[in-house]
Amino acid sequence: MDSLLVVLQKSYQDIESRTVFSAGSKGQESKGLSLLFWKLVARLYILGGRGGISTKLYNWLRQRQTETSTDSLLIKILGRDLIGTYKNFKGICLVEHPVVARILSNVCRIWYVHGEIAAPPECAIKGIEKIFVPLEETKDKLVSYGADPKAILVTGLLIEPGLVETAEKSFQARLKRIKSQEPLTVGFFTSGAYPKEHMKKILVAAKSVIEHKMRAIIFAGTCPKKFEWFKKEMKKWGFAVVEDRGEDLRKKNGPLDPVDRVWLVTRKTRQADTQRAVELLPKIDVFVSASHERTNWAVGLGIPMFVLFNLIGTFASLNFEFAEKQKVAYPLDSLEKARNLGKIITELRENGQLTQMAQKGFGVHKIDGATEAAFHLPF
Repeated sequence: MDSLLVVLQKSYQDIESRTVFSAGSKGQESKGLSLLFWKLVARLYILGGRGGISTKLYNWLRQRQTETSTDSLLIKILGRDLIGTYKNFKGICLVEHPVVARILSNVCRIWYVHGEIAAPPECAIKGIEKIFVPLEETKDKLVSYGADPKAILVTGLLIEPGLVETAEKSFQARLKRIKSQEPLTVGFFTSGAYPKEHMKKILVAAKSVIEHKMRAIIFAGTCPKKFEWFKKEMKKWGFAVVEDRGEDLRKKNGPLDPVDRVWLVTRKTRQADTQRAVELLPKIDVFVSASHERTNWAVGLGIPMFVLFNLIGTFASLNFEFAEKQKVAYPLDSLEKARNLGKIITELRENGQLTQMAQKGFGVHKIDGATEAAFHLPF
């Protein structure tokens, strides 16, 4: 959705995005009991990243969404304020969350932006006007689960417009770096739930690539506590850490000063965090993350992906299966693999597999999905 908003805001500066709930009051649509239940849903998302019983419960609840009707008590509570706000709305309501789309399906004109390749059953929402999906495979899955094929528009991968504009140039430069002898740069991306197993793997994997003479850029997201945790742990390594908090960073535009081996990036908002990733990603040669929206980078931009396990939620496993089938993803499914990531990348680079992973991820799919989706909006 952020990619589509970027395109729309270039033409319509008064476009405003709103959230079901937020840390402050601006843009917040829910109050009272409805707000409480949305916060509980968000809490379950965080708990889902802890592994064990919590993750199993989270995955079960995600799967149960398919069986939840608009008449259920849960949906009625979650949707109380949303329905009140939009029941007389005459325009098009763009939404990116399947539960919100289901809540408002009988209230106003809903266009659902499904940006991920994965298409679990809970995303096959009936009674809405349009569904944007990235690939034909995504459409076929949703149709098999009961979505109206006439409502689905295939746009291509929804990738940040700034990355699309430089895709070819960045890909060729990346291939050249991978084939050269110069140090590679590895990007590490946390997810909003900060799963403990993922955090451990990111920390030891980053240490491993640095010990193998590579550079590491860790995107710590928007949580100050997680940023400080990384900072504290990384100080034990004996390397200087460049802190990128969004201020004027020594008047530099990129991370590749030879003396900078480790960068730690944080921003206050998700949008600002994404923008910083757009600025730095052309200099990144491989990346490590959970298999969610960023899987699009591996299958569309030609950036080899190392996928953090456990696979949490209904989207992660499906996205990983797609990327693995395209041969652009490598599973970090054990702590031992994460500890040896530097060695693994070096071996894949030397035997040519890293080059192949990059090549198999570029020119296969359309990547201008955000622009294509904006074209179909009747503004």
